[in-house]
Amino acid sequence: MEMVRAQYLRLVRQNHPDQYQGNPGAQARHEEIMKEVTWAYREIIEGRARAKTVPPPRPPGPRPSRPAPNMKDLQCHAHGRWAVGFCTVCGTPLCSRCDEALTGYCSAHRPGAFWS
Repeated sequence: MEMVRAQYLRLVRQNHPDQYQGNPGAQARHEEIMKEVTWAYREIIEGRARAKTVPPPRPPGPRPSRPAPNMKDLQCHAHGRWAVGFCTVCGTPLCSRCDEALTGYCSAHRPGAFWS
């Protein structure tokens, strides 16, 4: 925001019509430039202020409700403990006893090379 204000002030110093009082043509041209610069600066400032104060529009009507999660889906089927991960193949919840090495595979999908 400070950089926008600094650039605005630089343009005002550079294009202010009072600097061209001896040349009516240049004064009129710089007057138009200053109108555009001032308009752009106000749009930026008011646009940012509007963006901070106005919340995003909400869709009309009631908000859709989410179904409650089934707690059984978050527990290990073999031990009834909370899952620390899920099998990467079938998605079965795994507790720390089922997958001690945290490989990400249930006993049905565990590679035989790892467990001998």
